[in-house]
Amino acid sequence: MTVSKIVEKDLCIGCGLCEAIIGKDCAVMQEQSNGFLAPVITKSQVEQEDIILRVCPGVNIVNDQHFGKQDRIWGNVLGSYSGFSTSKHIRTRGSSGGIISAVAIFLLENDTVDAVLQVGGDFTDYRRNCLRVSKTRDEVLACSASRYAPSSVFKGILDVLLGSEDRYLFIGKPCDISGLKNFLNEYPQFKERFKFFVSIICAGIPSFHATQDVIDTFDQVRHPVRDLAYRGNGWPGFFSFLDANGNKFQMSYNDSWGKKLGKKLHFRCKICPDGIGLQADLAAGDAWETKDGYPDFAEREGQSLILLRTSRAVDLLRAMQHEEQVVLQTLPMEKIRSMQPYQYIRRSVVGSRVLATIIGKGILLNFKGMRIWNNLFSKSIASGFREFIGTLKRILIDKR
Repeated sequence: MTVSKIVEKDLCIGCGLCEAIIGKDCAVMQEQSNGFLAPVITKSQVEQEDIILRVCPGVNIVNDQHFGKQDRIWGNVLGSYSGFSTSKHIRTRGSSGGIISAVAIFLLENDTVDAVLQVGGDFTDYRRNCLRVSKTRDEVLACSASRYAPSSVFKGILDVLLGSEDRYLFIGKPCDISGLKNFLNEYPQFKERFKFFVSIICAGIPSFHATQDVIDTFDQVRHPVRDLAYRGNGWPGFFSFLDANGNKFQMSYNDSWGKKLGKKLHFRCKICPDGIGLQADLAAGDAWETKDGYPDFAEREGQSLILLRTSRAVDLLRAMQHEEQVVLQTLPMEKIRSMQPYQYIRRSVVGSRVLATIIGKGILLNFKGMRIWNNLFSKSIASGFREFIGTLKRILIDKR
């Protein structure tokens, strides 16, 4: 297997580790015709490419937080809550209750970390998302709210790590955390500098084309657009932007994600074994209100779903609650299924999709420690077979 083969098989998630490890003179992240990012290898570097094959989260997710059969869907959970930041500004700016931003600010202000590594967008060019090093409250909040578009988050990671001795909180998607932990196994000299991992609960990354689809829905938009936000300033918040004349356009979350963005997800996201941050200290997403057993996306005050996976996460939330930085309410695990039905279903059936991918694309996937096979065998044979056939058909159609 080669790096180019991973890209060819549509399994590269464009995280940027290739460019970081090989060097930008030999590998350059570029937007592909499908609207996603992937590396173009301009010069072969066998030793470095071997490292990439071991760290690439597109084909390597090895969970380092073990859990039992009774936790087969949601993983290791030491505490589950719904909650929000007591700061009205943080709560409003975030995608849901502002918990991730509140955690980042708390760790910075209590000198637990020196900096936060997170993805931020360029408000002058919505197509640019990159790794940001945040050291202040304002810098953290400048990166708050969701970015439903590709990002080569790690392309500058070695420059960042070699340029200081800072201690870090890392915030990213579950696959980003997998990629970073794989990277740290290859570069153990940086391991102790990562003090905390926070995962966004993720339903997948839409292509740049999907964002353009939403923009193109509106008439009389003068380009270029700016100040594009996918969510935030409410819950779930609106997709919004300003055009060149300063006119504001917005679309509801149900219409933007449900009818446009969510329809153009990366293939790799559809076979993702971990959208819920199994390897993080803390995972956070939306604690949706439910209606008739399904999430209700009506606008209201934001509430975050919080899953604590390690003892240091438990200690952190306890300290934040003691200092009145957050409001928390214990959330029974059985209620999460109706809040996050997509994550429950995907975790239940992903084994069938992974098996179809291995057969259809002829490539091995190093997915371990996530009980995807246990989950598969717990479902009916008929449902597993339908998922297998559906995925295999899509792969074969794409080959034509």
